[in-house]
Amino acid sequence: MARGFSDREKKIIREKLISAGREFFGKYGLRKTSIEDLTKAAGIAQGSFYTFFDSKEELYLEVINNEGETIKENFLKQEKDIRRLTREDFKALFKKILHVVNTNPIIKQMFLEEEVNHLVRKIPVEKIKECNRRFVDDFLPLIKKWQQEGSIITDYRPEVIVAVLQTLYYPILHKKAFDPDVFEEMVQLLIEIVANGLVVEGSQ
Repeated sequence: MARGFSDREKKIIREKLISAGREFFGKYGLRKTSIEDLTKAAGIAQGSFYTFFDSKEELYLEVINNEGETIKENFLKQEKDIRRLTREDFKALFKKILHVVNTNPIIKQMFLEEEVNHLVRKIPVEKIKECNRRFVDDFLPLIKKWQQEGSIITDYRPEVIVAVLQTLYYPILHKKAFDPDVFEEMVQLLIEIVANGLVVEGSQ
């Protein structure tokens, strides 16, 4: 039986597990990382893991959410430097986000189709939907702001535009289905099409 921990110990151990998760999930992915790997790195017994998380998939979501928060903060910081959104600004912002997806080890793992499929099988649908709602909630104020400024079209509700932005990530999720010789160029073209369709002509 896992021994009891004080509140201070729980906080420290939880942080250690999250740190270990970031390291192991980034290197080996979700499926190839074991609970034993994580608990050894955190210095606790394997059975104690479940005091903190119901499964390694739940820890994985926690790590992903933390990474997402960091990326969001960086994105919003860059957006604040923009006086008025232009198509070039829009393209630059989303190219940076996609660059992070391709270079951040945790985010990159998340966008591997096999990892996503495994996560969907193991995590309750509500928790997956909660992650999606968080993404929508993060971007809705920004879309509304851009619409109020007249920088992007107002023909569609902000929720619809956020959903369109989410589709920019789908090709990365299914990267294996595309010819590697055209993939990067295709993604750049997709960003260009979305920028031209959303950002109001003449806002430059």
